[in-house]
Amino acid sequence: MLSRSIYTGQRLKANLTALTVVSVFTALLGVALIVMELITRQPRLIVISAVTLLGGVSCAFCAAVLKKREIAILIPTGFCAVMFTLYVIRGTAEGTAILWSLLLPIGLCYFVSVKHGILMSLYYTVLYLLLFYSPLRAHFESYYSPSFMARFPLLYASVSGFTAIAMIQYHRVMLREADYADRLSSEVELQTRVARERADRLELMGGEMVETLAVTIDAKDPYTNGHSFRVSRFSVALARRLGRPEEELLALEREALLHDIGKIGVPDSVLNKPGRLTEEEFAVIRSHTSVGAGILDRSESLRGAAKAARYHHERYDGRGYPEGLPGERIPDHARIIAISDAYDAMRSDRVYRKGLSPEVIRQELVKGRGTQFDPVYLDAFLELFDGGELEALGREAEARRERRQRS
Repeated sequence: MLSRSIYTGQRLKANLTALTVVSVFTALLGVALIVMELITRQPRLIVISAVTLLGGVSCAFCAAVLKKREIAILIPTGFCAVMFTLYVIRGTAEGTAILWSLLLPIGLCYFVSVKHGILMSLYYTVLYLLLFYSPLRAHFESYYSPSFMARFPLLYASVSGFTAIAMIQYHRVMLREADYADRLSSEVELQTRVARERADRLELMGGEMVETLAVTIDAKDPYTNGHSFRVSRFSVALARRLGRPEEELLALEREALLHDIGKIGVPDSVLNKPGRLTEEEFAVIRSHTSVGAGILDRSESLRGAAKAARYHHERYDGRGYPEGLPGERIPDHARIIAISDAYDAMRSDRVYRKGLSPEVIRQELVKGRGTQFDPVYLDAFLELFDGGELEALGREAEARRERRQRS
């Protein structure tokens, strides 16, 4: 039990900090002792004081810099064992230095380990029995009184016993707390993993549901089937070119997939009419933005998609619909989707015309710079267009939609 360390995690950090503080204090004590012994002209004690300084500095370095607790604890343990043994044998400070041996095991128990403290107590108990209850006693009579030498080993053994019992109990309590904390941490980790797996499943289900809705939307218009998937791919590519973070791209992908969800409420006779629309029919078509926003606004997690559905037909010059918002008052993702939506509409066959050529599409896009489209976003989109990336993304989107339909 005593071989198990109670210093792990935050407690280990706190212990290293405590060891550092104590070591620094020890080093300062060594400096003070050196100065004092120079003043009192006791050169024979300067060596011991210098070792005190060196021990404090070494321990502080191991604890604060190297973060090696095992090495740090060996320094004070060995140093104190040697130094205080010399204090006892030499009768340093007329014998009063022996009192340090009372404090040393307690300090080791708290800052180092209970095992080290108990071993140090046992060592000093044996040392005092040997020095004061053997023929060696005569050597120390000039330092210690006969009464002190008769009683001190027994007193020391008693104090050491009390200290050992108290510190063993303390160690056991700390181990129980550490075990409980480990079990709690493991349980939290397990529950976190379970929650993450559930969230991933829900995320997957949510993604599949969004794609299913996109397939349903596109199925209303056989001439633009796959439009939502292509717009989604184009929008994500544009946002990535603009340097947007990956977590934003996932949200934009789903918003773009649902941007035309309001067309569910548009009659097929109007949506697929080959001829010119009347004013009333065009108003019905335009209503798909508000209808889509109304559908998506019911879900807290789809509020971003609701904005994209409502505002993707706004124009940068403020002449769009449904609210005529100008410039950057148009939500950011709606400005991105607007460009992708217009591009795919021009490249796709419609009931009333064939898809436009790449040259004509580019001309129309440039014509809308600053009027229909955000100029900064359009410039980035044209880079994708000129690099041939959009055509490749269009083919990938078609393949994805076909796989989705088959499944």
